[in-house]
Amino acid sequence: MNMTECNREPEILDAVASGHWPDDLRNHAGRCSVCADLSAVVTLFREEHHEALSAARLPTAGQVWWRATMRRRAEAAAAAARPITMLQGLAGACAAGVFAALITLWWPSIERPVAWMASTLTRESTRVEAVGPLTTTVPFAIVSLAVIAAAGLILTPLIFYFVLSDE
Repeated sequence: MNMTECNREPEILDAVASGHWPDDLRNHAGRCSVCADLSAVVTLFREEHHEALSAARLPTAGQVWWRATMRRRAEAAAAAARPITMLQGLAGACAAGVFAALITLWWPSIERPVAWMASTLTRESTRVEAVGPLTTTVPFAIVSLAVIAAAGLILTPLIFYFVLSDE
């Protein structure tokens, strides 16, 4: 029957940790298979631990100081950028509000020419030669609406990019 425990295991652990092996403990480890296995495994772990400690390279004090300084600067820059980011978001919301207000304000003057243009296009779409003169009679309100819509389509993604970017 194989033994799985020995009452002298704590003594073996202490002996391996201290590196001092009394003769009676060394003789016991030679006879007891449990203690022999334990001493072999603990000895390997102890040697591996010493190798890992000798291989570890700690950074110099200057490197630690430099890294701490860089981290502190980055955190300070991020803290300083938070109010700016909030103001950029507020500016984007204001720009969207102004754009919506302008469309609402100009809509009555734009609605009639848009309806006129739609009816003219449907009426004149059958004649290809009528497209040329039609483009010269487009009212100013329709052109301004197209410019405003194009500006909104171009500027809105840019505003969102600057508001939502972390840099």
